[in-house]
Amino acid sequence: MPRRRQDRESDRLKKRIIENAAEIVRLHARIRETLADREENSVKRREWEEACKDFPARYDALAFPGGYGGALDRISSGDPKAIEVGICFLECRPYFFRSGYMFKDIFRRCRRATVPGAGSAPEDYRGETA
Repeated sequence: MPRRRQDRESDRLKKRIIENAAEIVRLHARIRETLADREENSVKRREWEEACKDFPARYDALAFPGGYGGALDRISSGDPKAIEVGICFLECRPYFFRSGYMFKDIFRRCRRATVPGAGSAPEDYRGETA
């Protein structure tokens, strides 16, 4: 892939990661906002229940483009697209519920990943192994 095209793709991924992070923050905040009023009436209760359903239903797809479930395994297996998304995630360092744990796990997997056909980095460039 030409360098310029690859940069545009990375920029699109980063923009999507940032937008998705904002949506996760909004969904999580909606749970907290509706929590206090849930006992007032049935409408308020339904709003809270919907907020509680929406957050986990959308979290996996929003947390990591392509879905976070299985992403670490895809990175470890050398999937170039998953590695690229992982690196973009690390560069953006989004902040949302559980993103710090994700960052740490993605970092470890990307650090050890080898893209098929690309060989591996010399030991000097891999850093310490954990």
